[in-house]
Amino acid sequence: MASFRVKTVGDDGYGRLGELEVPHGPVETPALFPVVNMIGGTTEKSGGVWRRMREKLIDKDHLQGIMFQAMSFTDYGVSPDNLNEFWRQQTFHERFSELDAPVFIDSGGFKLMNSNTFGEAPEEGGLPNEWGLYTDPKSILGLQLDFGADIVATLDYPIPPNLKDEEKMERMNRSIESAVECLQIIDNPDLLDENFDINTRAASRLREQKANGEEPSVYIALHGHDYETVNWYVGTFIDRVRELDVESSFEGFAVGSLVPLRDSIDVLVDIVQGAKDAIPEQRADEVGLHVFGVGGKQVGLLSLLGVDTFDCSTHMQTARYKKYLHPTTWTHHKLEELDEFLEADGSFPCNLPNCLLCNDESDLDYETLLELLNRDYDYAEVQERKANDEPIKSDYYALLARHNFEVYNEEMQRVRDAIRDGNLLEYVIGFAREHDDIKKGLKEAQIRDKELRAEIEARGAYDLLPGSTLKSDQAKLSDWGAGVDESATNQRISLKHTPNDFDVRMRDHEPPSGKSILLFIPCSQKKPYSESRTHSILYDKLGQITENIYKVTVSGMYGPVPEDCERLQPILEYDYVLAKEDTDQIDLVTDRVRDYLATHGAQFDEIIGYVTSKTYRQVIEKAFSDYGRGEVFPRDPQALQLTEFFRNTNIDELITYLNTHHAEQ
Repeated sequence: MASFRVKTVGDDGYGRLGELEVPHGPVETPALFPVVNMIGGTTEKSGGVWRRMREKLIDKDHLQGIMFQAMSFTDYGVSPDNLNEFWRQQTFHERFSELDAPVFIDSGGFKLMNSNTFGEAPEEGGLPNEWGLYTDPKSILGLQLDFGADIVATLDYPIPPNLKDEEKMERMNRSIESAVECLQIIDNPDLLDENFDINTRAASRLREQKANGEEPSVYIALHGHDYETVNWYVGTFIDRVRELDVESSFEGFAVGSLVPLRDSIDVLVDIVQGAKDAIPEQRADEVGLHVFGVGGKQVGLLSLLGVDTFDCSTHMQTARYKKYLHPTTWTHHKLEELDEFLEADGSFPCNLPNCLLCNDESDLDYETLLELLNRDYDYAEVQERKANDEPIKSDYYALLARHNFEVYNEEMQRVRDAIRDGNLLEYVIGFAREHDDIKKGLKEAQIRDKELRAEIEARGAYDLLPGSTLKSDQAKLSDWGAGVDESATNQRISLKHTPNDFDVRMRDHEPPSGKSILLFIPCSQKKPYSESRTHSILYDKLGQITENIYKVTVSGMYGPVPEDCERLQPILEYDYVLAKEDTDQIDLVTDRVRDYLATHGAQFDEIIGYVTSKTYRQVIEKAFSDYGRGEVFPRDPQALQLTEFFRNTNIDELITYLNTHHAEQ
């Protein structure tokens, strides 16, 4: 049976070495689970850089496990038939023979939050969809089981920062009820395929696993942006399980909604302490604690506070931007700027034995890697290299990602060694003196943990006590322990808005006269849009040209939002990103943009779209085509992703076109 147990605590009283027993385990904790995208397309051979990273990582003995997000397949062209008739037919371990590590599968709550396609199950009043997937514990657990999860995180309803209080409580309660239902299903697999024919195979697998004592480990997803909220969440869940007398146990809690907060180390500390303090003392050594989306520099401090497992995708995200993580300074350097940090012989500043990019067996030097990643292969050359089983650019990105991961993994090993040697606190003290963010987190931890403060003071580390004012740290004692400061902005969000809350076609709206250019730009998370990084950077670079521009933002929720409507309440409050699987919503937004053009387009000399995000570009291009006018820039972006929005060559292309337009007027 799945279980977690603490085997030993460090001799200094800090950190714990444990064991998580799972079907493809055990996992020795503390452990780092790198995010690995097991599904990068329609077959095992799909996936580009993710496939190459997977192949270079999942068969390594030093890997404790991997993290996979259940709904990530929606980003890679997987169709409903392909998902159900191919990917769900075999577990990952059956499909990938080289995979010998446990797989931790998150429910994909953030993906579900931003999708209209996977709504409530039909029996709950929702509409059926072609995927047969819904925001429902049975549906998501069935998917996790079909993928062969060793560890599952329960279906959760994430809490974005600044969400309205009443919605925050509603979503936390839904997450708690979802977790309880997951445990009830583990108790009784017959519940899994009730009204879900697609779950028949998963239910059969779960029955067999239970018979063999090999059911997956369950981690309860929990949310909250401060100590008190998380503490309440854990206590309420435990009370709810007792109330219903659920037989199945759970192995731990997994703290979510952290990705937007991972740069706020003091907030992370506050949340972790809230979770740990709520776990009953008699169960403390049999309940693990996982933090989603956090790893690297923070693992020592958070292990000190009782975190057992971590996951992160930063190794891949930074590699895709050609960034190399320096193994001692923890700085991500652009490859083009790395030459000043190379060793005397020109080699990489890395001596990690498991790093395939930098170790002695690698045949890649810095100059070669830089040249290969900056080289543009044409399609025919790429296909020829594939046919000859020669490396392509994705292989080199994967090697860079592997290096970045090894830096994180090496830090995890140092933390394990420090716990084993009984000197984790000394290790964290030394690390905090070298890194201001960790220092800030260690000070935060002492506000609630008086024993920790006494230990640090006894060691003479007065510079690390709360209220000390070394370097740039001028925090007062009263500034600490407050969690997320949501009062710092007046912007509150709601997840209950629908497209009917704003429709410019229903308003008495007329664009101002005297503007000759109608410019469409995709929406931003920050509201009002004009204050966002994307909009403000573009407008700064456009300069005086903006005097002739009337801006209309394309909202994934509402369609066209003219600039003079940006501060209306429905615009300021909504939080939604248009996803490619939400075909009905894409059609709605496209129709509204086309209708706006039909009504107002004739008064403008030029109609322009500046968009690099794939789904929003699809909307704008279709609307322009249907209307019969409009130019979309950049005309040939290197990729359809947000980073291209800021590329100077793309903005210069737009400026050149607009300047030419003005010259011809």
